[in-house]
Amino acid sequence: MATYKGIKGVKVVTKTTDPTASEADGTVWYNSTSPAALKYAIQGAGAWATSDAVNTGRDNMASSVMSPTSSSIIAGGNAPPGMQNATETYNGSAWSTSPATLNTARRDPAGLGETNTAFIAAGGGSSPSVSLSVCESYNGSAWTEVNNLNTVKAGVQPGGAGTSTAALLAGGDSPGNLNQSESWDGTCWTEGNNINTARESGGKFGTQTAALFGAGYTTTYVAITETWNGTSWTEVNNLNTARAWLAASGTTTAGLLYGGDVGPAATAKTEKWDGTSWTEVGDLGTAIHSQGGTGGGSGASGALSIAGQGYTTATEEWADPSYTIKTVTVS
Repeated sequence: MATYKGIKGVKVVTKTTDPTASEADGTVWYNSTSPAALKYAIQGAGAWATSDAVNTGRDNMASSVMSPTSSSIIAGGNAPPGMQNATETYNGSAWSTSPATLNTARRDPAGLGETNTAFIAAGGGSSPSVSLSVCESYNGSAWTEVNNLNTVKAGVQPGGAGTSTAALLAGGDSPGNLNQSESWDGTCWTEGNNINTARESGGKFGTQTAALFGAGYTTTYVAITETWNGTSWTEVNNLNTARAWLAASGTTTAGLLYGGDVGPAATAKTEKWDGTSWTEVGDLGTAIHSQGGTGGGSGASGALSIAGQGYTTATEEWADPSYTIKTVTVS
């Protein structure tokens, strides 16, 4: 007869007290104070909830993927009548429009930074057919032009990995798919080893030396995932749903990719990365693509999906899956 250890590879253990639900996830145990009760923990799906709306509806903006949600920023983007230069910052309860605007209005730039007072907007496009190398730095009150990217590129929205002084960008559109990666040291950009699959508009999160690039667009929507160790890119397990123009936040051991275009429509699907593989978790309330994403400073436990397709102002906030301990009475 099959045993639990034979099926799962671990034994049913006896404990004097219950572990926390998250510590117990995936295990089964008896509590010695109630030996007739077999216990286990299950993980919920997580959920998105409506958050405070931005002031200017737009899509394809730069956003601070690696900032905490309470120190988020968005800049640039696209909305009628054309390219945007507006900047908005978030304090955890409301969005405020900054009097400072980008020097170069554009769509599809990458956002790089850890707070809404230390932020870089890199690359982008001044029109659908014109890509840029221009980079600007924001200090909380003003935008300043800094050293350009080595290669003109759009299709890097909403952001890259890392901070305003140690960042990483990969892929993009010039036009035409790029496989280049570039790192930023706070002063200039340096080309590094290429990603394995050239593509644009994928999701990126992590740090300059430990990053993930998932999904994107080649001539079709892809589910490819690659991780970066500071030196080279390695293909790892694919996403469950191929997509592009999506948002991302988190770290290489706890990250989220959400929304996106699956052609010819948007998706609400959210996937969580645990360092090895992707798991589908709770859907966005509204299917959307080309939105901003922030919250990477909190890992997968906090994220914002900001504005996007249709020039909406709507924002959703992520609550990480909760764990519940269940009891089975045995005799």
